[in-house]
This record gives sequence, structure tokens and C-alpha cells, in this order.
Amino acid sequence: MPCMFLITDDVWSVKKTKHKGLGVFAQKCIIAGTVLGDYLGNVISIADYDVTLDKHGLYLLYYSDSIAIYPDLNKPGMHLFNHSCSPNCWMYIYRGHTLFFALKNIYPGEELTIHYLLSPIDETCIPCPHICKCQSSNCTGTMHLSKEKYALWRQFQNNEKKKSKRARAVIGAILEPLPSYPTFIPLNPVYATICS
Repeated sequence: MPCMFLITDDVWSVKKTKHKGLGVFAQKCIIAGTVLGDYLGNVISIADYDVTLDKHGLYLLYYSDSIAIYPDLNKPGMHLFNHSCSPNCWMYIYRGHTLFFALKNIYPGEELTIHYLLSPIDETCIPCPHICKCQSSNCTGTMHLSKEKYALWRQFQNNEKKKSKRARAVIGAILEPLPSYPTFIPLNPVYATICS
């Protein structure tokens, strides 16, 4: 499977973090809006997913209501972005693929982080293992969104999905890279609203 980063190798590096395992760090300045990579991996059925795979990290990315993407954990990629309640990166749906992009200017040495945007906690997540360790000033202590913020995110995401045709994904196959990618994603006020 090809590398999932869409920026050159000299812009990022993978390092061990103090409390979160491995993380991705900027080696050079990254301008807000820059597309960083595509979340590629094996296409799997959510119904058949083995939740014990989550004991070492949260790597499953939902593609639709019935299928998800599980990355190759032996290669560097978007799955190494750690959660933060104050992320400097965000996700954007483009032709069904989930692109990661810089939400703000990122400087050398900074960790690249994303909000995992998990659905609100319910009875299936008690006790909840999705504890946030970001230690940001507005840390909520969880990777889950509130009901209100999750509804706002879903509405925004559904509107974005309508703008482009979803690439075909087949269970058991690898989600292949797109033939071309945008290099820049325009910023939207909804990102700040969800993480405020």
C-alpha cells in the first residue's frame, strides 16, 4: 500500500510522545489549509470488526454507516495523528476519502493533532476507554463530542459529502489512492465551533 502522506517526507517525522505513544511532528512550517494526507487502508465491515484491535490505539475510520478503513499499522500515516480537544489539523471528505489538512499554521516541533470526533457517549461505551490525554486548556477529558456538537458536525459533513462523488470501496480490498488530490482545503468556521 502506498504511503498515505501527501506532503514530502522532510515536512514531518514520527516520534514517541510522553503519554500517547507515537505521534506525527512538523519538521518544517505547514501553512493553514495544506492537505497533509489521505486515510488509506483495508476496507472492512463494521459489523465484523474485532473491537479487541482497539486495545493498542484507535485506528478505525468510518467510511460509511456499514464499512470502515483500517490502516496498515506497520507504515506511517494519518493513523498516527493523536487526538486533541484543541487540534491543529482537521478531516475533510473528498470523493469519499478522508483527507487530513492543517487547521492553522503549524511550526517545526509541533505535534500534528486531530479531533477524533467520536459520537456522544452512550451505553455501549461504558466504561469508556476513549479518555483524552491532550492536556490542552479546553480539554474535555474525552474523545467524544457532545450531542449538540456531534449533530453540527454530522450536518456539515453530510453537506460536504454531497459536493463530490464517493470513490468505490469494496470490503476486503484496499482503499486505493485517488488519481489526484487538492493541495489546499478552505477553512470553515464550523471547525472552531466544534472545538470551542
